[in-house]
Amino acid sequence: MKKINLFFAILFTATTLFGQTNFSDTSFFSPTLEFTDCFLEDCSPFLDDSRIQYAYLTVPEDYEHPEGRKLRLAVLIIKSNSENPLRDPVIHLSGGPGGRALYNDYINLFRHHPFGMNRDIILMDFRGIGLSEPAFCPELQEEMVKVFMLNQTPEEATAITIKHFEACFERLRAEGINLNMYNTAMVVKDLEMLRMAMDIEQWNLWGISYGTRVAQTYLRDFPGPVRCAIMDSPVPMGYPMWGEQLKYYRNSLAAFFNSCKENPECNKVFPELEERFYHAMEFLKENPLVFDNEKALDGLAALNFHNMHVLIQQMLYMPAFYPFIPWLIRGIEERDTEIFKNMLPEFEKKLYTISDAMWVTVLKYDNGLILSDFETSPTDPLHHALNYIENIIHMVRRIDYIIQDTLETRAVISDIPSLIFSGSFDPITPPFYGLVLKESLKQSFLYIFPGRGHGLTRNTECAKNIALDFLNNPYSEPEADCIKEMEANPIPWVTKMYYNPRIATFAQQMLVQKKWNLVGGPVILFLSFIVSIIAALINLFRKKKKPNNPQIITRNIIAWLSALVAIMLLTGLVWFIMKTGNEHGPLLLMGLVKDATPIIYISFIVLAGTLLSWVWYIRALKHSSTGGKLLYGLMNVSLLWLSVLIFQFQLFPN
Repeated sequence: MKKINLFFAILFTATTLFGQTNFSDTSFFSPTLEFTDCFLEDCSPFLDDSRIQYAYLTVPEDYEHPEGRKLRLAVLIIKSNSENPLRDPVIHLSGGPGGRALYNDYINLFRHHPFGMNRDIILMDFRGIGLSEPAFCPELQEEMVKVFMLNQTPEEATAITIKHFEACFERLRAEGINLNMYNTAMVVKDLEMLRMAMDIEQWNLWGISYGTRVAQTYLRDFPGPVRCAIMDSPVPMGYPMWGEQLKYYRNSLAAFFNSCKENPECNKVFPELEERFYHAMEFLKENPLVFDNEKALDGLAALNFHNMHVLIQQMLYMPAFYPFIPWLIRGIEERDTEIFKNMLPEFEKKLYTISDAMWVTVLKYDNGLILSDFETSPTDPLHHALNYIENIIHMVRRIDYIIQDTLETRAVISDIPSLIFSGSFDPITPPFYGLVLKESLKQSFLYIFPGRGHGLTRNTECAKNIALDFLNNPYSEPEADCIKEMEANPIPWVTKMYYNPRIATFAQQMLVQKKWNLVGGPVILFLSFIVSIIAALINLFRKKKKPNNPQIITRNIIAWLSALVAIMLLTGLVWFIMKTGNEHGPLLLMGLVKDATPIIYISFIVLAGTLLSWVWYIRALKHSSTGGKLLYGLMNVSLLWLSVLIFQFQLFPN
């Protein structure tokens, strides 16, 4: 028995050392880092930020054949706010696999992150992703967005998805791209090249989701330069996670609904929420929500059973959505397409921040040997609920031209100081993943955050503060009293609001798109109101032989009062839209904060005032001057325009 154990010990050690030697020998290739101008699709938000630097790292596609194809990898450096920054920067490792790091929303988040107080933050699009080379089938992402919006059975969606993937991989292979070179081990090699090119002696790893797998691989292959590692929403190496996503989604839903049930106010306003949710989703199987969408194949987007579940799963990533998911379920029950018409473009943007082609390629190499066999029965209420992810796994199983390495199936053992964060509602990397990872990271601290989802160092102030404390002193357990405070009220439920999903459409068209038919009316109303007041004041102080006709006076007063009330309504709406957006973000998709309700009652006064104003405008026509007819005509047309908007966007109390 001892001989057998000794044999396996020698075999394991030899394999591990072989792996480290294979990935750590960089002496044969000298990395180059070329600083350049902004290469983002939209540079305008960052033109005045001198802290941001842009560069390209040149690396070989195949490190064993450095004379072959070269790749330019996009790198962005956010310099520290400090005049004397510490010399150990933070390298952020993005999620996915296939997730971009270099897009505006992400960059804007990180340039204000507390990690940047005393350290530089480094971002890089990994090989084959985003702004880095090669372009890994950007057309595939376009097709995946279209597929998502089709009303198809799971079987139909699987067939068309596999067709698009196979076309993508056939093209890549025809172009001579070696798909065996696009995996986590090669990403780690690129990262080590970046460290060498920047002449960094030590740095800190900050991985979120799949980025934690990158961090573990780096700890395995290049432990020397790592000062500490932050593992946010971890993916433990050696565990067969892919294929089990439906299990974790179910657990996340159960925890969410149970949290509402245990909260007296939420349970009172949304009784039997879990049962209503499953009933509403089942109804979508035969009755999808259909609405206009310019990117859909036939101009109509359809949200059916499995597409809607993917949307809900994505919302469970972000705690900002939690208080409003009950209202969203109400929207599904009432078949209110306005909510989803406004929500879908944001989801489309998210789909474009990930490369599904790279997702499949990396998964095949990293996890192909340990895919889970978890399945649900056809009678399960969540059967095929996450068909989009199921199709990724289907494609991974089909590929037979990517070489796999058993080294990637093993847990990484490390004694480098590490911090592990998990969210109790995380639908993709559940809390027990943190427990699994803690077993192999011997000097690690694990924290589970109540009522939180995925990517805590992005969206939870308590997690940011704990992580910053750890980053400054990785050998001491950070102070975490803020977690105890969160336990008392993990979700700030919103049980009262002015529910009207058309508010988001109004805000989008008026304040963002600035459509002339929405912006023009208020401008004309305001200008005509001001000019009429000025004209009345001039007439008041001008010496005239006979006073104005009583009908003219009545017309003017009614028009002024109606216009003033209309301006109050518009101003109040804009103010509460801004207040809701700033304080409760996603709530705007469903309406406004409850405090807005009194403003909405003004709509009735505007409608009555518009009717009276038109009556007196017509009655005073024969007594009015040409200027008066034009000025008050414009004012009344504007009032009529606003009355139409009140009905169009249903600006009535509920």
